[in-house]
Amino acid sequence: MDDPNFDPLDWNTVHPHVDALLTVELDQDNVEGWLRKWSDLTAALQEMSAQVYRDVSENTADAGAEARFNLLVEEIMPKAQVAEQALKEKLLALESFTPSAETEQMMKRFRIDAAIFREENVPILSNLLKLGNEYDKIVGAMTVEWEGEEETIPQAELHLQEPDRAVRERAWRKIMERYLQERERLNTLYLQMLPLRRQMARNAGFDNFREYHWQVLGRFDYTPDDCFTFHDAIEHEVVPVARELYANLQGKLGLDTLRPWDLKVDPNGEPLAPFEDAGELEAIGYRIFAQVDPVLAAHFATMRDGYLDLASRQNKAPGGYCNQFPVTGKPYIFMNAVGTHRDVSTLLHEGGHAFHFMESRAQSLIWNYNAPMEFCEVASMAMELLSAPYLAREQGGFYDDADARRAYAEQLRDIVLFLPYMAVVDAFQHWVYVEAPEDVSADQLDAKWNELWGRFMVGIDGSGLEDETETGWHRKPHIFSSPFYYVEYGLAQLGALQVWRNALA
Repeated sequence: MDDPNFDPLDWNTVHPHVDALLTVELDQDNVEGWLRKWSDLTAALQEMSAQVYRDVSENTADAGAEARFNLLVEEIMPKAQVAEQALKEKLLALESFTPSAETEQMMKRFRIDAAIFREENVPILSNLLKLGNEYDKIVGAMTVEWEGEEETIPQAELHLQEPDRAVRERAWRKIMERYLQERERLNTLYLQMLPLRRQMARNAGFDNFREYHWQVLGRFDYTPDDCFTFHDAIEHEVVPVARELYANLQGKLGLDTLRPWDLKVDPNGEPLAPFEDAGELEAIGYRIFAQVDPVLAAHFATMRDGYLDLASRQNKAPGGYCNQFPVTGKPYIFMNAVGTHRDVSTLLHEGGHAFHFMESRAQSLIWNYNAPMEFCEVASMAMELLSAPYLAREQGGFYDDADARRAYAEQLRDIVLFLPYMAVVDAFQHWVYVEAPEDVSADQLDAKWNELWGRFMVGIDGSGLEDETETGWHRKPHIFSSPFYYVEYGLAQLGALQVWRNALA
């Protein structure tokens, strides 16, 4: 923005730009320039949102960051959503506008967005965002005591790779105990979210939240029934292979039964230890990207000056993500690395998102920076596979040849083992938002998760661990903060495997 007084966290400096766009008499000749100005304004607001979310993710205990987050979701975003609706309606009213190839899909999304927008949903969405941040605060504050030291959950999960089974079990039980301490808080939090989401759907004229959110997510090319077909295919084609992999692991470990604390150990050797700190992860990650393509390495290099937050620490939000700063022109990677191969995969995965954004910046309008999420995840998951040949140290990677082969094999096994879990998460949400009673209880949620776990996660002995198993939905942030956003990973994995196959050919 050229306005020196423009402050995205002060709506008094934003609304004059909105008003200027709304007062333009649109016609076929000026609409493209008008769209670019609107795109620039949207980019400035998204840049600010990315920074606010970054701050609150990096330190969930930072009162100043939380205050900015609350200002964003309580004041700025509601006004921005109302303004955006007015601008969409203005554009859609221009009957003479013929979308180009560049704007055809954008206009399709705009028409859907405008049709389902309800101003009464704006404060509900703000409330949901704040509740989602509350989940991050609860989980981000979790630590366990381990041999006199306080460890974050990702740090404690390192012990699940230990060859000593007693150590693994002790670590697993400590982690589960810490989550169970928050059982009532997490139940209460989710049961606050459910009626709000259902109300949004009713306000927009839908029978249930799934119908409404399907439109919000822009899922134009597949239906809930297609998801059920996918679940069934996973159950009948993938679950038997996963069962064989679990049985193979059980046999190599010499166990009578495979327990949850046995799933991360490698029976072929000591745990993979690819790096000692986040700086080493960053440096070797750069070398791997350079092997895949020097252009990607150049993209990654631009992020190494303050746009990577890789190491785990207390009061850091859980998980990992890639966000974009459209004005600065840089992506940002957030994760919780502790020294595992899973961390390597996460960096490669989020790197794929980052490079997708960098390549998309050739688009003139910000709404075309992002493909549908199903394809955005193809970019990230394909990057994991395209990088795999360069995991060996002689190729610039982390491992000697033997460990590189182990890491590659682990990655391919994880693809098979992930798909049944993905089906659990997705099927759970279909039930929650369509079939579950209006007054669904936490006990019913637990029972449904347990039922789906038994259907898809075959080969793991959870006997005597009922509380830990049935509350597994507490440990998946997407269920709280990004409803229905999970089947994308399964669909994209199929696309990524096709990219990998083409690369091998």
